[in-house]
Amino acid sequence: MSILVLGAGGQVGAALRWRAMARGQSVIGLKHDELDITIADAVRRTVADIRPSIVINCAAHTAVDRAEEEPERAMAINGEGAGNVALSCALASVPLIHLSTDYVFDGSKTGPYREDDPIAPATVYGRTKLAGERAVFDAWGKHVILRTSWVFGAMGSNFVKTMLRLAASGQSPLKVVDDQIGGPTPADAIADACLDITTRVLQADIVPWGTYHFAGAPTVSWHGFAQAILAHYPDLVIAPCTTEDFPRPAPRPANSVLDCGRIRAAFGIGQPDWTVHLAHLLRDLGEMPTESGEDGS
Repeated sequence: MSILVLGAGGQVGAALRWRAMARGQSVIGLKHDELDITIADAVRRTVADIRPSIVINCAAHTAVDRAEEEPERAMAINGEGAGNVALSCALASVPLIHLSTDYVFDGSKTGPYREDDPIAPATVYGRTKLAGERAVFDAWGKHVILRTSWVFGAMGSNFVKTMLRLAASGQSPLKVVDDQIGGPTPADAIADACLDITTRVLQADIVPWGTYHFAGAPTVSWHGFAQAILAHYPDLVIAPCTTEDFPRPAPRPANSVLDCGRIRAAFGIGQPDWTVHLAHLLRDLGEMPTESGEDGS
């Protein structure tokens, strides 16, 4: 079994390489400067030459606000690029796992979003990721689209690192939005979910292809998440604010909570407890003292 990871320089792509190697699986990870998925011929040649057992596409334009300023670039990567990957997989008869996002919804629903809820992206990022989902669906039947949310991990930029940087700068109080809710999702857990799906895809006679949600639990607001991240800064004031108090170029969904029942039923994959993963990450980043008896590894 060989796994080709595209977008291997990002949070999930980097985690996939490490988690796959830890499992003893053969993995090839290509970063953007090694393979630009907007170049269709390059993607086709790469998949044809490597002939992997499966492709996991993590490559994306994920700068939500910047996407509003460069919609053509975002569409080239998230929409057309995803189509290039899917078509290349179809030509080589290689299964595909493609990562997507909660931003395909507008966040107005009360309660967790199911996979078959109405799609209504309110941002360029969301619209381009939806275009990518549709391109994958149209190009190749043997696919799993995995929507996730609020990703954090040791690599790349994310909310955890932003909060730690602001806390270290001495800025206080920190104003954090309290009227947007979601499920923070560890990059390592997303990687493990992809690898568990990979095992099923490559070993089972019947595979439940389609779209699935995968996100962390329990549900929390950005403010609550910030409080958990910075709990070891007892003198730091973390003040709740509203979305209106913190305007951004791209509107954020008020509700990013994803119903993850379908992936549990189909693949036996449960929701990760983000609080546990956060504690491990903070220790790895040197933000938390190791407990007695632990070596910090």
